[in-house]
Amino acid sequence: MSVVHLIDTITEWAQTNICDIVKLKVPPENTEATDVGYKYALVTPVAFPMYVPTSEKLPPNVCSPIPSLCVRFLAGQDNMAKNDCNIEVQFCFSAWDTGTHGDDIYLSNGDGTYRKLDAEARKKYFRRNGDGWRDVWNFVDTALRAIESTARIGDYTIDRSAPIKYGPLTEQDSIPDYYPLWFAWVSFTVTHSIRRSNQDINNLL
Repeated sequence: MSVVHLIDTITEWAQTNICDIVKLKVPPENTEATDVGYKYALVTPVAFPMYVPTSEKLPPNVCSPIPSLCVRFLAGQDNMAKNDCNIEVQFCFSAWDTGTHGDDIYLSNGDGTYRKLDAEARKKYFRRNGDGWRDVWNFVDTALRAIESTARIGDYTIDRSAPIKYGPLTEQDSIPDYYPLWFAWVSFTVTHSIRRSNQDINNLL
């Protein structure tokens, strides 16, 4: 197996099993339109391999680099004596949320059902707050459920003896303030048997 194959396989799995079941707010093209009057859109996050492209380098049909999940290769270790390989993989999550928009509010009808505010009230309502962190951590929780309920991703086995780690993005041991952007990460280890030959490598070039 190659690192490229690993990243491609896990990225495809993450798209299907994590991103495709999530909807998150997408930033407006006009960065000033984040308050009253901005009718935000909900989109399915995209899983990117290794890095998140800038807006001008996005693939077709992808409207924004945020929200997204980035699949990164952290470190690998080949154990030739045991003929196996351990690879630590990291998922990096991003979300955007400035606060509570009118479309976020549901009113109880008193019978167990709910309704939205009327259109004009939705358009006028906005409360700036720091609760957008909930979006990225709901994203992380979705990923943790997927990882913890999966034994294999393609040819790779999730190593249950290694811990699944997660946390917020930090710089110099502190959580930076990137409001209204929110970031977090999850890392875990996969294993596979070592099967290498020059022909295998040549086929991938």
